[in-house]
Amino acid sequence: MSKSLNYHLDSLLNDALKILSNYQEDLLREWALTLQSLKNTNKKSVAVFEFISEYLVRFLRSVNEGTIDIYQLLNEIQDDWLAHFQRHPEPEAIFFHLNLLENAAHKVLKSRITYSSKLHPSIHYLFSKISEVMLFQSEKENHSIWKDAVILFNEWIIRSQNFQESIENICFGFGYFLPFKRSALFKFTNKESVGVGLYGHHLKNEEVQAIAERITNIPVLNQSLVKLKSQGHEMKNFQPIYIPLAENDIPQKYVKKFELNSLIIVPIYVPEEGKIIGGVVLDQGPGTHFTLDTSLFPALMKFGQSSGELLSKFIGADIKKKDLPEKESISLTPRETEIIKLLADGASTAEAALKLYLSEFTVRDYISNIMKRLNAQNRTEVAKAIRMGIIK
Repeated sequence: MSKSLNYHLDSLLNDALKILSNYQEDLLREWALTLQSLKNTNKKSVAVFEFISEYLVRFLRSVNEGTIDIYQLLNEIQDDWLAHFQRHPEPEAIFFHLNLLENAAHKVLKSRITYSSKLHPSIHYLFSKISEVMLFQSEKENHSIWKDAVILFNEWIIRSQNFQESIENICFGFGYFLPFKRSALFKFTNKESVGVGLYGHHLKNEEVQAIAERITNIPVLNQSLVKLKSQGHEMKNFQPIYIPLAENDIPQKYVKKFELNSLIIVPIYVPEEGKIIGGVVLDQGPGTHFTLDTSLFPALMKFGQSSGELLSKFIGADIKKKDLPEKESISLTPRETEIIKLLADGASTAEAALKLYLSEFTVRDYISNIMKRLNAQNRTEVAKAIRMGIIK
């Protein structure tokens, strides 16, 4: 049976080469555009993209010449890399550039093949195999076991049956399968201008879910998102963000409330769509400082990608199935909408009153009515309105 499976998987790899070869002109044009975009953004790692893309072109030429030996080519890429760069490849760089190349391939195939609306399976397998081969030796020497963590995480979250289960499993997985104590999951709304708390692991959920913070109030995250928006669809590099001292980059109210010190923000994203859904904040517990361990980055990036692909299935539909009132049954007046927007942006009752030229008592009355209509237990749950889509 194993021989039969090996033969089948070999066939998938060869099929992928044949498919790419059929659309070689379009593919090379797409890769050339991606390379130019890299050069325009002054990417230091352009040489990595050029090396891998040239190797893929060699793959395709071997198909045209009728001399396919997929494993010989896969083995040679590792030796040639070492000869060319005199060092082992960094996992995060390989992931990034292979994602660019793979996404370009899917972009070409989406317009040509009916069942390639998102990911063509054999193409995805080919790029996964290239990644595996390129990183094997460096992982062996560095005793890297990040793949084990990714497998465990994926097996854990795949059991999720709805949106609520998915956010619970994602938070637990980040905190359990990686060396972190606490994790909090956030969703970006209003065109990535506001971060809304969804769930926390080893944190009080009501405190996490009460958070609705403007991204501009978190400079390091805002800069990263602005940079992503300036890049092309296929160019986005969703790297984790390490914050050594929270009080320098995080609003003080959260630093004090959660006793934040060092933390990492991991993007939750869907690479083939160039879309970022939110992020997971990780730390080592109250008041704990820790240094950056870049060996974690491959696992963090894969966790973020798996989470994004899972949440993208549920986020539009299942969020309405939670214990939130139906959006259609809620009607807010223009004034109520103004107030709820200010609250979502972090304004206090006094600040909202000042901006709207109302008394604090009037604003409190409005908030009370809004809470009743949203079936909120306390005023912090007004953030639910963002998740329900009331605030545009």
